[in-house]
Amino acid sequence: MKTRQSIFGVLLTAFIAVTAFFIHGLPFAPFTIDGRHPIDALLIAIILGMIARNTIDLPSIVNPGIKYSVKKILPFAIVLMGAKLNFVYVLEVSAQALWISILCVFVALALTIWLCQKMGVSQKLGILIGIGTAICGGTAIAVAAPTIEADDNDTAFAITTITIFGLIAIFAFPVLGHFFAMSQDEFGIWAGIAIQATPQVMAAGFAYGDQAGEIAVIVKLVRVLLLAPLMVLLGAWYSRTKQQTTDEHAAQETKWSTFFPPFILGFITLAIANSLNLIPDFTLPITSNILGGTADQPLAFSKAITKVSLFLVTMAMAGVGLGVHLQTLRKVGLKALYVGCFSALVLSGFSFGLLALFL
Repeated sequence: MKTRQSIFGVLLTAFIAVTAFFIHGLPFAPFTIDGRHPIDALLIAIILGMIARNTIDLPSIVNPGIKYSVKKILPFAIVLMGAKLNFVYVLEVSAQALWISILCVFVALALTIWLCQKMGVSQKLGILIGIGTAICGGTAIAVAAPTIEADDNDTAFAITTITIFGLIAIFAFPVLGHFFAMSQDEFGIWAGIAIQATPQVMAAGFAYGDQAGEIAVIVKLVRVLLLAPLMVLLGAWYSRTKQQTTDEHAAQETKWSTFFPPFILGFITLAIANSLNLIPDFTLPITSNILGGTADQPLAFSKAITKVSLFLVTMAMAGVGLGVHLQTLRKVGLKALYVGCFSALVLSGFSFGLLALFL
């Protein structure tokens, strides 16, 4: 994508992010209560983006940059988040959530396909909704669609359905977390397992707290890794089903980078570097008076990276909001909505039950 094509949209998401942080820090309720700022800037950025998209006739020139903010800037921001995490901590959280994630993925997918059979919804649409809910939203749907030769209507319906319930989860999960008095760790694992897409996971997680947000990201990345083995199984199943009626091998080849996104490796690398104290701190000479006197000012590089990461994530959340067309969401069929709602509730409820029993 050329810089000229993306710069206007990127600047728009940056402006919304700056505005979101300004609103986040307003010194009155509901933005400031007892010295705390309960409404996270990420949520504000999504809301502002949605308002802008659906009330202002935005020029098409901003669309490439909006997509760039979500598709490129967000993964880079996730990489930078690794700079403040300890790799041992990442492994502990990953191991804790892995078996729950695996179990939840297969239960949600199986029950979604079962419901589609009962309601007369096409099997391919059910698979796409189930995979999108269970793994990683639109990305999983985009990978699975060519594997099972789904048509454009099924793909669009599935992605729109996932978007609707993912947006609901962003606002509903923090409320439910406080209602059930969940700890930061518990909520982070729950959000990472149960919410559909990565941006939605991050928005809900950080809305609950910084620690919850960090854990949610780690758990979500583990969940994304399940896409590779699931696609292998799905491709093998569909190819065998197809070959029962034709000799053609249906499954299409997909790049390995789609199964294992490079940003996960970058996230792990920075976490390892931080754990080994390889990310340096700096001491900058700062002029302290008009006579030219200087004083040493310490600068924690990892903290600076974290602040940059948070701002970039907020830009991406603005892009998410700017990508929500309410008119498009209204066109989704009722059956697809029922299936999407059922799938989201199964994943949320089942994962919550497992967490309550074993954590």
